[in-house]
This record gives sequence, structure tokens and C-alpha cells, in this order.
Amino acid sequence: MKQRKQRRDKIARLISWGHWFTFFNILIVLAIGTLYIEATESPGSALGVLYMLVNWLGHFAFLPFIVFIILIFPFCLLIPFTRILRGIATLVASFGLIALVADALFYRQYGYHLNTYSLSQLATDAETVFAGASFVILLGMLLIFVVLLIFELGLANIAWKRLDKLQQKHWGNAFSAVFVLCFLASHSIHIWADAVFYTPITKQDDMFPLSYPTTAKTLMSKHGLLVEQRLEATENLIRQGTAVKLAYPTRALQCARVPDAPNTLVIAVNQLDTATVTVLQSEFPELRLYSSPMLGHRDSSSGLFELIYALPDLYQAPMAHADKHPVYFSTLRDYRVEVTLQDQLQKSSLPEPLEKFNAFNLPEQSAYIGIATADTITAEMKRVLRRQLDDNTQVIVVGIEPQQTEAKEELAIASMQVTLLHTEGLPLKQQPLALLTDIMPTVLARYINCVDKADAYSIGIDLTAEQRRLPVMTSFGHDLVVYDEEMTSIIKADASIRTFDNQEQKLLPGVSPATPVLVDGIRKLKRFSQDQQSPAEQ
Repeated sequence: MKQRKQRRDKIARLISWGHWFTFFNILIVLAIGTLYIEATESPGSALGVLYMLVNWLGHFAFLPFIVFIILIFPFCLLIPFTRILRGIATLVASFGLIALVADALFYRQYGYHLNTYSLSQLATDAETVFAGASFVILLGMLLIFVVLLIFELGLANIAWKRLDKLQQKHWGNAFSAVFVLCFLASHSIHIWADAVFYTPITKQDDMFPLSYPTTAKTLMSKHGLLVEQRLEATENLIRQGTAVKLAYPTRALQCARVPDAPNTLVIAVNQLDTATVTVLQSEFPELRLYSSPMLGHRDSSSGLFELIYALPDLYQAPMAHADKHPVYFSTLRDYRVEVTLQDQLQKSSLPEPLEKFNAFNLPEQSAYIGIATADTITAEMKRVLRRQLDDNTQVIVVGIEPQQTEAKEELAIASMQVTLLHTEGLPLKQQPLALLTDIMPTVLARYINCVDKADAYSIGIDLTAEQRRLPVMTSFGHDLVVYDEEMTSIIKADASIRTFDNQEQKLLPGVSPATPVLVDGIRKLKRFSQDQQSPAEQ
């Protein structure tokens, strides 16, 4: 009995020490957390600033606490030996702090958090400064880690030696209560902000590392709260519709070069009718027919914009007004990938900023991407196509405008489908739906590997690597369209919604997409609009 009591007392003392050791590390982590606040712009409102401060206290107090619960507390029970426990706690705390310091410094430089892609990008950028710079950075971080290790070891020993005095203090409980209240308050405030789309708060979602704030969608799915506020805010968001305040790109592209990149030819034809497809497949057996539904555009000029820019047509006018080329152009030029644009259009036109563009005209090139546009497939295009196929060039041939059909709904999947042919070098996955905005991300994945993948410059996906999930929202002029597995919804500028089933295209009165579907769809669609940006991206 005496030994059990001694063991319980020892474990209780170790747990008490662990609490105080964690508390002191919370203060250190809070200090490091100010680097994130200092590196971002002001939220723009008093409530936004209040949320940022409450979130800072709650989030950076939660991180060390959860580390203690998962990695240190079990050892207090299993290995109640002070020296071993202090050694383990010191190592855990040191690794956690060095990771946080590295992430904070990286965030201040690049505006996003560390991951596997960003580490390789950091090494690449460092080597452009001078040879061996990445090794210097690694050496510097190792030195910081040693300093932190010595500091944490001293902190652990001081907390153990003065544990009796610390246990007599009452302000530890007060601080703990403040941290818990801030944690709960930050999530509660964020639920409200997410419900009413209060941007000064929601745009802070990616500011702190490992931050996953609770959303109104989560709360509504469990308890059905904030429904009216959510619906009202959704209607306001829909009324904003296709209005875009261009913020393109959201930040400078961080892309690594893909070695041994191939050559690619993309042929975009206004109308690729069945007869032409039959002839192409007969003359060029290397071309495969993509069997997944590929949606074109009612207006060929807008469709060409979607293909080349990999953005929905709601960005067409803002991009023309800003006179911007696709942002990936500069990255390809830096990596000596030539881009050529051959325009043989008579019935439509290229995007306005590209009307005078022909090529980079690089003196030396590692690979090239050729984009050819035409109203129909000509004999000259066939000769070029034969030559490119013989040279093992990746080829995509795609129609832009769908053929005329007798469908009831002009924006139905059956009405909007176009043909896509491709070579075996592009093993396209089967998709429930593919869009013109997916073509360039699919091509560019063979040339550049970006931190945010295609999201860095596009709304589309890489059809060879990603699997699209329905529902998906896109735009056709001033109409927003939500394509789902069994139904399609068309959202007009006045926020009215018309829904019909995909099989018979029969109207479904009173049926509309779920609120989270509309909200998430519009947010993704307007990723490159200023009202959707986080502080680090602006």
C-alpha cells in the first residue's frame, strides 16, 4: 500500500510538473505566434482584430497543451522517472518549437505554411542566391535547435526544482481559464462569421499553423442552428454572383521545374463535329477519344479564354481590363519552356490580352507548349498534327462549342458536351465531369510542380492525377450553374434558381442545391477575387 501511495504521489508530482512546463512553453509559443500577426495585414475591422487576438491566445495555448496530452502525459503514467521524463519532454518541446520557428519564418517570407512542396521550393530559392545556401539554412536551423534544446533543458530543471513554490501559486489556474475561454470564444465567433460570410474573420483561417476553426456548416449539420442567418447571407453572396475584383494570382507562384518535360500541342477547334472526329480517328489512330463528359461553352471566345487561362469566363472581362497574360506564362519562361500561340480563327477571337501574342521567342528552350486555335481542322493542321505525332509530342484536340442539340435545357450536360481527343502520353482519368478549365492544369503538370498544385493559377484540376467530386459550380456568362449527379441548377443574377433532373431535363419546382454547396461553389469559383482573399494572399 505504501509503495502504491508513493507511486501515486510521484505520478501526481510529475503531472503537476508537466502542467507547469507546458504553461511556460505556452508563453514561448505565444511569443513566436506574434510573428504571424506581425506578418499579416490588419483584418480591417475592430471585430476582426478582437477575433485575431482571441484566436492567437486560444490557438497557441492549445498547441502545447495537446502536445502535452498526447506525447508527455502518457510517459508520466508509464515511466515515472523524473530524469527520463524531463529528457523526453525537453526533446518534444525543442522539436515542436524549432518546427514552429521554421514555419513562422517561412510564413513571413512566402505567405503560407511549410509542407513537403514548400521545403523543396525553399531549397531551390536558396540555391539561386548562392551555391550551398540551403546547407547554410539547414546549419542555422540546427544551431537554433541546439540553443532551444539547452534552453528547454534548463526550463525543465528549474520547473522541477521550484515545483513546490509554483504549486503555491494561484495565477496558473487563472491563466488556464483565460486560455480555455479564448479557445472556445474564437471558435464560437468563427461559427457566426462563417454563417454570415464576415470576411474580416473568415479570411484569417489560414493565418496560424494547424488551425481548423469550426464552421457554421459543421454546426448546422449537427444542431440546425444559424439557419436563417446562413440563408440570408447565402442569398446576398449569390446576388454578388459573377462580380469579380481581380486578385490574380493570389500570390507569386511557387513552382518547381519538372525534369525531362515533353512537348505538347493543344488544338482548340470551335466546333469539332462527329464527321471530323471520325476522320481524325481514322487518319490518326494515336488519338484516343476521352469518354468522360467534357463540357464546352456556348460562346467560343469565352471557351478559348477558359481553356488558355484555366479560369471560368467570369474572369474574362476583369482579365481583359487588367491586360494580364496567364500567370503561368512567366514561370514557363523562367524554366525555358517555349509557349506558342497560332491563331487561325475567323468566327471568334482570342482573349483580348493575347491578341498580339505569338511566342516567347526564347533563344534556347528545354521544351515547348503549342496552342493552335481554328474554326475547323484544315489540311495544314493535319500535316502539323502528323509531324508532331511522329515526334512523340503530347497532343490534345478539343472542341469549344457544343454541337446543336434538341435538348430542352441548353446548359444541361447533354447539351454542353464537346469531344476531346488525346495521345497515350496523357492518361486521363475517368471523371464524372470535365471542363475546359481542366485542360491547361493537365498539360502544365508535366512542366511545373506548384506548392498549391493547379489551385495556384487555376480553378481547374489535373485530369490525370485528381478525381473531381460532384457537385461542381461553373459560370456561363452571368449564369452560375451547379452540376450534380442527378440534377443541374441554374442560378440567375437575381438569385433565382431553376433546377432540372439530368435524365429527362424535367423541372424540379422548389428544389435547389444545399446552402453549403452554393457557398463552397461560389468561394471556389471566386478564388481569384479580392473578397475571397486571406491576409497573407493580399
